[in-house]
Amino acid sequence: MKLSAVFTALILSASLLGGCAQFESNRGVEVNWQSTVTEQLVNGQSTRRDVLALLGPPSQVIALDGESALYYLFERSEGEGLILILYNRMHIDTRYDRAIFFFNKDDVLTEFATRLYPTDEG
Repeated sequence: MKLSAVFTALILSASLLGGCAQFESNRGVEVNWQSTVTEQLVNGQSTRRDVLALLGPPSQVIALDGESALYYLFERSEGEGLILILYNRMHIDTRYDRAIFFFNKDDVLTEFATRLYPTDEG
Protein backbone atom coordinates (compact mmCIF):
# COMPACT_ATOMS: atom_id res chain seq x y z
CA MET A 1 0.00 0.00 0.00
CA LYS A 2 1.38 3.38 -0.96
CA LEU A 3 2.23 5.95 1.67
CA SER A 4 -0.16 8.46 0.10
CA ALA A 5 -3.04 5.98 0.33
CA VAL A 6 -2.30 5.37 4.04
CA PHE A 7 -2.07 9.11 4.65
CA THR A 8 -5.38 9.66 2.83
CA ALA A 9 -7.02 6.90 4.84
CA LEU A 10 -5.76 8.44 8.10
CA ILE A 11 -7.01 11.92 7.13
CA LEU A 12 -10.39 10.51 6.14
CA SER A 13 -10.67 8.53 9.39
CA ALA A 14 -9.71 11.58 11.46
CA SER A 15 -12.29 13.75 9.71
CA LEU A 16 -15.00 11.19 10.46
CA LEU A 17 -14.16 11.29 14.18
CA GLY A 18 -14.93 15.02 14.39
CA GLY A 19 -18.33 16.58 14.25
CA CYS A 20 -20.73 19.29 15.27
CA ALA A 21 -23.05 19.33 18.23
CA GLN A 22 -26.18 21.30 19.11
CA PHE A 23 -28.22 21.17 22.28
CA GLU A 24 -31.09 22.81 24.12
CA SER A 25 -31.88 22.51 27.80
CA ASN A 26 -34.86 23.79 29.79
CA ARG A 27 -35.02 23.51 33.59
CA GLY A 28 -37.08 25.00 36.37
CA VAL A 29 -40.68 25.82 37.12
CA GLU A 30 -43.29 26.58 34.48
CA VAL A 31 -43.13 30.25 33.50
CA ASN A 32 -46.52 31.74 34.32
CA TRP A 33 -45.56 35.07 35.87
CA GLN A 34 -46.34 37.17 32.80
CA SER A 35 -47.59 40.70 33.47
CA THR A 36 -51.19 39.62 32.77
CA VAL A 37 -50.93 37.37 35.83
CA THR A 38 -48.87 39.60 38.13
CA GLU A 39 -51.19 42.57 37.46
CA GLN A 40 -53.65 40.73 39.72
CA LEU A 41 -51.24 41.10 42.67
CA VAL A 42 -51.31 44.22 44.87
CA ASN A 43 -48.55 45.10 47.32
CA GLY A 44 -49.97 45.37 50.83
CA GLN A 45 -53.12 43.39 49.95
CA SER A 46 -52.26 40.14 48.17
CA THR A 47 -51.12 37.21 50.30
CA ARG A 48 -48.75 34.28 49.96
CA ARG A 49 -51.79 32.11 49.28
CA ASP A 50 -52.76 34.37 46.35
CA VAL A 51 -49.29 34.08 44.79
CA LEU A 52 -49.22 30.30 45.25
CA ALA A 53 -52.70 30.01 43.71
CA LEU A 54 -51.61 32.02 40.64
CA LEU A 55 -48.09 30.65 40.14
CA GLY A 56 -47.93 27.29 41.88
CA PRO A 57 -44.98 26.01 43.91
CA PRO A 58 -41.81 28.13 43.72
CA SER A 59 -38.29 27.01 42.91
CA GLN A 60 -37.17 28.14 46.35
CA VAL A 61 -38.59 29.54 49.60
CA ILE A 62 -36.25 32.01 51.30
CA ALA A 63 -36.52 32.82 55.01
CA LEU A 64 -35.44 36.34 55.93
CA ASP A 65 -35.37 38.16 59.26
CA GLY A 66 -39.10 38.72 59.88
CA GLU A 67 -39.90 38.26 56.18
CA SER A 68 -39.90 35.54 53.56
CA ALA A 69 -39.65 35.30 49.79
CA LEU A 70 -40.87 32.97 47.08
CA TYR A 71 -38.38 32.65 44.23
CA TYR A 72 -39.35 31.29 40.80
CA LEU A 73 -36.69 30.36 38.23
CA PHE A 74 -36.68 28.91 34.73
CA GLU A 75 -33.38 28.29 32.91
CA ARG A 76 -33.13 28.02 29.14
CA SER A 77 -29.80 27.07 27.51
CA GLU A 78 -28.90 26.65 23.87
CA GLY A 79 -25.54 25.77 22.46
CA GLU A 80 -23.48 24.55 19.60
CA GLY A 81 -20.05 23.11 19.29
CA LEU A 82 -17.33 21.84 17.05
CA ILE A 83 -15.61 18.65 18.17
CA LEU A 84 -12.35 17.67 16.51
CA ILE A 85 -9.40 15.55 17.58
CA LEU A 86 -7.07 18.39 18.57
CA TYR A 87 -9.54 21.28 18.91
CA ASN A 88 -12.95 21.57 20.55
CA ARG A 89 -15.15 24.65 20.72
CA MET A 90 -18.46 25.11 22.56
CA HIS A 91 -20.75 28.14 22.69
CA ILE A 92 -23.49 28.08 25.35
CA ASP A 93 -26.09 30.81 25.83
CA THR A 94 -28.09 30.58 29.08
CA ARG A 95 -31.03 32.83 29.96
CA TYR A 96 -32.96 32.96 33.21
CA ASP A 97 -36.61 33.91 33.56
CA ARG A 98 -37.18 34.73 37.21
CA ALA A 99 -39.60 36.22 39.69
CA ILE A 100 -39.31 36.98 43.40
CA PHE A 101 -42.10 37.87 45.83
CA PHE A 102 -41.45 39.28 49.33
CA PHE A 103 -43.87 38.84 52.25
CA ASN A 104 -44.01 40.33 55.73
CA LYS A 105 -44.47 38.22 58.89
CA ASP A 106 -48.25 38.14 58.24
CA ASP A 107 -47.72 36.63 54.74
CA VAL A 108 -48.85 39.85 53.00
CA LEU A 109 -47.04 40.76 49.77
CA THR A 110 -44.71 43.72 50.29
CA GLU A 111 -43.04 43.85 46.85
CA PHE A 112 -42.11 41.74 43.85
CA ALA A 113 -40.07 41.79 40.66
CA THR A 114 -40.13 39.63 37.53
CA ARG A 115 -38.02 39.16 34.40
CA LEU A 116 -38.94 37.28 31.25
CA TYR A 117 -36.52 37.10 28.33
CA PRO A 118 -38.22 37.37 24.94
CA THR A 119 -37.82 34.11 23.05
CA ASP A 120 -36.05 35.84 20.16
CA GLU A 121 -33.59 37.70 22.41
CA GLY A 122 -30.18 36.13 22.50
